[in-house]
Amino acid sequence: MGCKGIFNLVVILISVIFISESTLAQETKKRTFTRRQVSYYDGRNGKPAYVAIDGIVYDVSGSNYWKNGIHEQMHHAGMDLSSEIIAAPHRKDVLERFPRVGVVREDSRWVPPFLLNLIRDYPILRRHPHPFFVHFPMAFLLGGALFMVLHLVRPKIAPFEQMAFAMLILGVFFTPPSIVSGLWSWWIVYNLELNPEILYKIVLAIILLLTEIVCLLLRIGHPFEKNLRGWTYFGLMLFLTADALAIGYFGGKLTYG
Repeated sequence: MGCKGIFNLVVILISVIFISESTLAQETKKRTFTRRQVSYYDGRNGKPAYVAIDGIVYDVSGSNYWKNGIHEQMHHAGMDLSSEIIAAPHRKDVLERFPRVGVVREDSRWVPPFLLNLIRDYPILRRHPHPFFVHFPMAFLLGGALFMVLHLVRPKIAPFEQMAFAMLILGVFFTPPSIVSGLWSWWIVYNLELNPEILYKIVLAIILLLTEIVCLLLRIGHPFEKNLRGWTYFGLMLFLTADALAIGYFGGKLTYG
């Protein structure tokens, strides 16, 4: 093989490599993710750190601001940060410094156009309603159990038993908005994907609401006394606290990994 033949072979090999790399780059850009798949790349334990912004998935692993998948102690990799970046001190075009690794798969569920427009105009409605409402029943039910314990230990200091009943009423009042806003987040944010954390939250929320109703029926017209009804009511109040904390745990696991 002469010099000319070797030269032509080298040119062909370089062309093949260039075309292959270009094709691979295009395939990478076209890779589609579900939000669940994006959440795997949270930057922990050596995994890449991906974030989704307006349907595009970026690899921010190379940024010193995303060490261990956390940025500014409040933003976590593996999440859709489309609404959060609006409040950021920089514009979203800063992400163009990072490789695009794919796109988020289009939602399979239908959302009415007026809701899409509402979310676009008020991005806070996309993710924030549920975190706002869910903390109320958790706090009130925890307070109710605490006041019941105080009633048993120091009943003469204050009307702890009545305070516990008031806390139960407030917990019951805020539980339905928490459930509705949770279903909203499941629909809008998580595309109705039934992962284990969401399944646990749904089951625990149903149990929570039913137990609250039973507690109300036991307590209305019957202040706490040390009998079967009273001890059942007390035990269920403690159970409500454990249930609410479990919902919070799985919610935190769903959000932060």
